[in-house]
Amino acid sequence: MNSRQCAIFSLTLLTFATFLLMPNSFAETGSVTMDLYDVTYDIENGNIESIFLDPDFLELIITMNTVDDGMMEITIPRGVLDAKFDGTDDIFFILVDGFETDYIEIASTSDSRTLAIPFFGGDSIIEIIGTDALNPFTSGSEIVIPSWIKNNAGWWSDGSIDDSSFVSGIQYLINEGIMTIPPTQSGQSTGNEIPSWIKNNAGWWSEGLIADSDFVSGIQYLITNGIMSV
Repeated sequence: MNSRQCAIFSLTLLTFATFLLMPNSFAETGSVTMDLYDVTYDIENGNIESIFLDPDFLELIITMNTVDDGMMEITIPRGVLDAKFDGTDDIFFILVDGFETDYIEIASTSDSRTLAIPFFGGDSIIEIIGTDALNPFTSGSEIVIPSWIKNNAGWWSDGSIDDSSFVSGIQYLINEGIMTIPPTQSGQSTGNEIPSWIKNNAGWWSEGLIADSDFVSGIQYLITNGIMSV
């Protein structure tokens, strides 16, 4: 166990003990809808920027701003993400800013699992990796992306096209029926910047390193978070 793992283990015990003593001490409570499921969370000493499911890598990705050491409690519907081995519950593999992290499973039902995950002040990404994940692209929803859009995605990724031009172009293509993605519920405008992982995905997609569905996941994120309207 390295020094960070030792520290995070101690933080897990300390923060969880605090959680038991002050169950209403979380600074932010929220919920994110994925397909027909609601992923709910509470976070102490921070706030959530986004929660995004990557079905290809079987992981739930949480981006956040943190101001001090704290803990996030998250309830994950089994239909969204689960960890199984030989038909029984297994542990999740959790990374916080790229480091493997201990967690406590504080509740488990037939429908969901609730995890308490500690973090240090300044940490910004939590990855929860399981064995089974919801994949909205297996439901027969159609994806149609003209091949030439890969050029635009590559130019955007390397900075040749700015964010607003790329978003406006994709929005036009969807509205005109030139590009087809699965039905996606539009969210209210948040004014948030486009996360770097979406631009990275666009670059990798333009080079043929990831599938169309991975690129479309980023577009759906922009729509559901109100950054793009269709």
